Amino acid sequence: MTIKEYFPPGGLAKVESEITDITYTDRNDVILGQATLPLSNVAKKVAIYCRKLDNGKMEYRAVSAKCPHQGADISQDELKPDGNVYCSLHRRPICIFSEYNYAYLVEKRGEKFFISKSVK
Repeated sequence: MTIKEYFPPGGLAKVESEITDITYTDRNDVILGQATLPLSNVAKKVAIYCRKLDNGKMEYRAVSAKCPHQGADISQDELKPDGNVYCSLHRRPICIFSEYNYAYLVEKRGEKFFISKSVK
């Protein structure tokens, strides 16, 4: 996957939190899990999208697995080269690695995944 411009994750997390119930899918670019996202107090299904950076390292970002517009499951929707996932229900772009993203940076440590505490 090639994205011409790098955009840092826009989602801000005050504390680090673990993503649990990790499920690998048949796709290389998405992993599923459960997490309590910032600004929420309930664990929800999340989609962790991944892409290889120019330096060869993998970067992971998490978003709710439900479209913020009408709640459709976006976990089966493909990450496009422009850094967006387009909801299969109504084609709304959900920014993951693009300019207006609110995706959370995820760190993989061994077999565990964590939403990273924001530096800002």
